[in-house]
Amino acid sequence: MPQLILTDFDGTLFPKEKQELSKEFIQKIINLTNRGTYFAVNSGRPYGTLKKLLAPLINRTVFICNDGAQIMYKNCLLYKNPVCAIKANEICHKANTNTLKPFAALRERNVPITDDVMAKKRLFGEEIYKLIFVKNNPLSEDVSQLKKLAEQKGLRICYEDAEYLEFCNKSSDKGVATDFLIKKFGITGEVIAFGDTKGDFPMFERADRVFIPTTAKDFTFNGAKTVEDVQQFIINEL
Repeated sequence: MPQLILTDFDGTLFPKEKQELSKEFIQKIINLTNRGTYFAVNSGRPYGTLKKLLAPLINRTVFICNDGAQIMYKNCLLYKNPVCAIKANEICHKANTNTLKPFAALRERNVPITDDVMAKKRLFGEEIYKLIFVKNNPLSEDVSQLKKLAEQKGLRICYEDAEYLEFCNKSSDKGVATDFLIKKFGITGEVIAFGDTKGDFPMFERADRVFIPTTAKDFTFNGAKTVEDVQQFIINEL
């Protein structure tokens, strides 16, 4: 029996075609955690969204949120690595264009960073775990200077596609969060990880066994095995 189960959320635990937890999966996690296994969701999503989607397991799940910058367990903050508010302000001013809309990932939710907010040095008065920029016009927006400034300020790109560009601290990733949990909970037994993107590699590197859903096409990791349905695999095999 594994001592720690780590899983990515979107595309892994929740594939696009199935956006819910099965009753059998919920009961399986309850049984595993009763026997001493820790179950952790390792995601780029904010805590508020994750705890709603995992409501039946809210007190059974360790929530690694915002690409490893925040860890919540039983509604308590275990770990944080926030972005400096002054640096966040400078980066948002650089991106203050008609085609980029900035958001801040806070403890519970993502909120827009408006001109009024940017006028304050402390921004929201609470810690920011990630900066998110929505590309309203991806074809015309040049984000190269924004990326350069973010790197100079000690941030890294944790996600980018045609619609979004996201930054967190360079010292935040899913592997650092995994290391923290292993130390925090005294994990000496088997660690199992499930994921479907390169952002999961740091987590995979800490795991004894790695599994990738078959929907993650053209995606490999040395020694990883593929599974058709992560929830069903956990129900049947763990």
